Amino acid sequence: MINKISIDNFRGLKHIDIDGMNRISLISGKNNVGKSSVLEAVFLYMYHTSNNSFTALNRLRGSLSGDIFNIWEPMFFNMDMDALLSIRVCKDSGASELQYKKDMDYLPQSMNSVPEELLVPFRASAKDNYSLSFTFKNGEYSEKGHFFANADGVLRQMSTNLPGNELQGTTSTGFINSLVVRAEDDVIDSVGKLELDGNKNAMIEIMRELDPMIEDVVTVSRKNISRLHVRIGQKWIPLQYAGDGVMKLLHICLSIMERPDGLLLIDEIETGFHYSMYAPLWRIIDKISKKYNCQIIATTHSYEMISALNENNYDSDDFVYYRLGRSSEGVNAYRYDSSMLDSALNSEMEVR
Repeated sequence: MINKISIDNFRGLKHIDIDGMNRISLISGKNNVGKSSVLEAVFLYMYHTSNNSFTALNRLRGSLSGDIFNIWEPMFFNMDMDALLSIRVCKDSGASELQYKKDMDYLPQSMNSVPEELLVPFRASAKDNYSLSFTFKNGEYSEKGHFFANADGVLRQMSTNLPGNELQGTTSTGFINSLVVRAEDDVIDSVGKLELDGNKNAMIEIMRELDPMIEDVVTVSRKNISRLHVRIGQKWIPLQYAGDGVMKLLHICLSIMERPDGLLLIDEIETGFHYSMYAPLWRIIDKISKKYNCQIIATTHSYEMISALNENNYDSDDFVYYRLGRSSEGVNAYRYDSSMLDSALNSEMEVR
């Protein structure tokens, strides 16, 4: 489980420390203070070795451009590529750090998995522009390498200190926001796997805590096209017409159940849910994340969502709340444990 995050020169964050995180950590603050950036930094940290990590990161913001400017520079604070971007994470197993910086001199070398003729345009691009170097250290384990890009995509060269350049495993991590919608085929496969594993009824029982009318979720095939249907009362309704709340709840449940001992990042968790559903939503997330030992880091703009989290009377080791606020030194994370948040809400203090 992540206990602390320190971020330097990422997105709109010059520097921030978030310490004392728990199984459920909720983050709020004013617009553009950096809530989403915190989640994106954790996402990048978890998937930093993937060639697609930068494209995936930009897609979280709705940017689909493959241009190198739109891939790398927006990651850096004030788009300053001369700064050192650093993400440090402390977990139960120890501390680790990921760093990125611009490298004007590196040229791609031969790669066994890439034909030489395909490397030529990447070398030309790196010579005319620059590559992105990175290092990663986790205890005795270390990585170093470079990313370089042109219009055809991104390539990576790296080495580790393990035999055969073996990669160290990472925590399975999911990301949910209003732009990240799982393809229906993926949801169908996930529901089918739950049924084969004998866990589908458990998922339905969890969903019924939000809507007692939900009785079943099945796959219906017509004219070789498969669609998920949810049974609400006596009617079978295509899942896409069952409402945003049902869709998002299913997405959250599946994402947690597929990641035992993993991590789920949820940006603007209140989106798609009526405020009266916030308290039962937190009960569902608490129940299922505890069962699967999946850590939740979420953001919100909603005072009612913060209050609903507090109403569940979690043990202080289960949840924590942070309000991000700007100061002359940058962005600070103000931590509220369960008793502090309860006192602040009862005093009608502004905690967002």
